[in-house]
Amino acid sequence: MPGGVSLKALARNERPASAVRTVQRLLGYLLPHKGMLASSLVWLVASSAATAATPALTGRVIDVAIAAARTGDSPRVLVVPALLLVSSTLVSWFAQRMQILVIGTVGQKALYALRAEVFDTIQKLPVAFYETTGSGDLMSRLINDIETINSFLGQSFRRLMSSALALIATLTGMLLVDVRLALATLLAVPIMLGTTRLFGIFARRAFRARQEAIGDVSETLAEELAGIRVAQAFDRTDRNRTEFSQRNAANRDANINAAVISSAFSPLLAVISASSAALVAGYGGLLAAAGVVSVGVVVAFFNYARQFFSAVTQLSSLYAETQSALAGGERVFDLLDTPVGVADSEHAVDIGRVEGRIRFEGVRFSYSTGPEVLRAIDLTIEPGETVAIVGETGAGKTTLVNLVARFYDPSAGIVSVDGHDVRDVTTASLRGNLGVVLQDPFLFTGTIAENIRYGRPGATDDDVRAAARAAGALEFIERSPEGFQAEVGERGGVLSTGQRQLLAFARAILADPALLILDEATSSVDTRTERLIQDALRHVLKGRTALIIAHRLSTIRNADRIVVIENGSIAEEGSYDELIRSDGVFAQLHAAQFPV
Repeated sequence: MPGGVSLKALARNERPASAVRTVQRLLGYLLPHKGMLASSLVWLVASSAATAATPALTGRVIDVAIAAARTGDSPRVLVVPALLLVSSTLVSWFAQRMQILVIGTVGQKALYALRAEVFDTIQKLPVAFYETTGSGDLMSRLINDIETINSFLGQSFRRLMSSALALIATLTGMLLVDVRLALATLLAVPIMLGTTRLFGIFARRAFRARQEAIGDVSETLAEELAGIRVAQAFDRTDRNRTEFSQRNAANRDANINAAVISSAFSPLLAVISASSAALVAGYGGLLAAAGVVSVGVVVAFFNYARQFFSAVTQLSSLYAETQSALAGGERVFDLLDTPVGVADSEHAVDIGRVEGRIRFEGVRFSYSTGPEVLRAIDLTIEPGETVAIVGETGAGKTTLVNLVARFYDPSAGIVSVDGHDVRDVTTASLRGNLGVVLQDPFLFTGTIAENIRYGRPGATDDDVRAAARAAGALEFIERSPEGFQAEVGERGGVLSTGQRQLLAFARAILADPALLILDEATSSVDTRTERLIQDALRHVLKGRTALIIAHRLSTIRNADRIVVIENGSIAEEGSYDELIRSDGVFAQLHAAQFPV
């Protein structure tokens, strides 16, 4: 088999229990629409019954015609059976049309609910999840895998139900017409079921491997597009092409593996079906020649056999589509089942507008894999106080402020705001008090005004303008002919890094937070713009508690207090001048940046 994936390996990885759970969960999205499902079932039964009646009515027309020819009766004796035959065909057509409409509608409603749940989940997943999960693989789950489920719920499920009922109705019709011929037809069923089961053992794992390979390719593409400037700057394009070629080849081989299994399955069933139908026709012919059954019965049964094996083949081919949907469903449900990590407790309360007192009591923290990042942090920040957090790279500064925003929970100790443990308040009310400006500002596709309004959608144009002026962004905004309605492009790509940073400041200012977190927020602006921001911050920080992470020590001279973090612990704290005089860690950092 291409790609080096053996049948034995695929069989070992088959998980029937998981498949059953996945099917149950997928069908769970259909259950809220019981009324429409019941309606579709009525149409399915009507369609199947009418279809199953057609061969018997056809045989009846033939027998009546033969009898009329022998006895010289008027052709009018054919009117009633012919009308019944036409009526059954029309009923079958109309019922199929209605079931397609109803089931298709239910499928789309179920898919809508699934997509909504997936989007709700990705909004709740912790920051740690996105730090370890590739965006390309995530997008593959949200697009490719959900599309396979869409195909199943919108089309395959209806065909699956229709074929199953058609099979039951046809079998019932065969038994009513002639038991001997019905039993002869059923001889092929065990062979077909065994073939289908063997296929199922290998198919789902192959389809899951295909979906994962698509995710790997998507992840690589997303990363390369995001880092194209770096790749070209370091002349890595040739090597990147080689690495992508390897992933693309793995994707090709996974698709070939799935295609090899699928392509072998349907023709094999077709051969079994055709051979069985021929044997049934031959046996029926012998019975007719012996005068045991009429010619009409043989014709009816030949049509029944074709219907029967067509339904079995349809069910078996749909089994392949179902395996693909199950593979996609497993990956989507893996995402939905990801632990939220940071979740509101049962008794979480709305904290309301806070005064801004922040306390760290014996706080320790370590990531899931790695050493302890913070060690026994005890720190109190008073309402309205501006505290700068400094230290070498990796000292734990960003981790400290991330605990305030509750992007993570401490491994030990308590982080509280206004005396409330942050784990005992709703994350929405906590973060509603926060304004955050990061070192790498993120802007959303849209206009400048929309991005500034992001944290306060109802703000007036005057409020937006005032925030832009306070952040020092008004000058460059007004230079653009479109002004505040200028499009920023994807991730703010049409703006410089400094301009994106100014808009991030304006966004935080407009949100009017009680707690303001600045994480290296002035590192991407020039000295002149930094002075503008510093002037603005003197007004903005009044009455707000602020945590400022800074490497450029010149930006924190006016902080009320400076806390120095070293190896995850507080090494010293005090005012700018006090720490310079103490000749400790801060003084050493200062000397390194401002050598005499």
